Amino acid sequence: MNRLFAFLFLLILSGCSFARFATTPFEKPTFTYRGYELIEASQSQALLNFLFSAHNPNKAGLKNASVSYELSVEGKRFLTGADIPFELVPNGDTEITVPAAIVYRDLSPVLGSVVERILSGKKTIPITINAIFSGKPALYSEAGKETPISFEVRLTKTAEIPLPH
Repeated sequence: MNRLFAFLFLLILSGCSFARFATTPFEKPTFTYRGYELIEASQSQALLNFLFSAHNPNKAGLKNASVSYELSVEGKRFLTGADIPFELVPNGDTEITVPAAIVYRDLSPVLGSVVERILSGKKTIPITINAIFSGKPALYSEAGKETPISFEVRLTKTAEIPLPH
């Protein structure tokens, strides 16, 4: 009988907690571009990670979210990535790493800009990243309850990426 009472008490308590959580309005998370880290640069490609910080102001974590991106030089797109998954911790900050492999031969849409920069002795090229953090994640509580929501946040930044010498 005591176990049944304890189980019912915990069930009611988690239900009250979820009801209080479910009535709290959802706030979109915020995203900040922190930079990139060069993993490796060779004569054929540059492997790098674009680094972002996310802040989730909600009392629950976010699952089932993803980031998509496109890279461009002078408005000409040359690389895309899609549906890179991430989760956000409740009421806190999360670091998000977006990997990219920039293969120099794939830069043909922006070849003129690349060649011009190499011939003029420049060591880097400005690459713009357009990132879209989105999804239809679920808010989840400590009791494991999920509530579906959706959001989309766009972020555009430019980084100076090393060129081959």
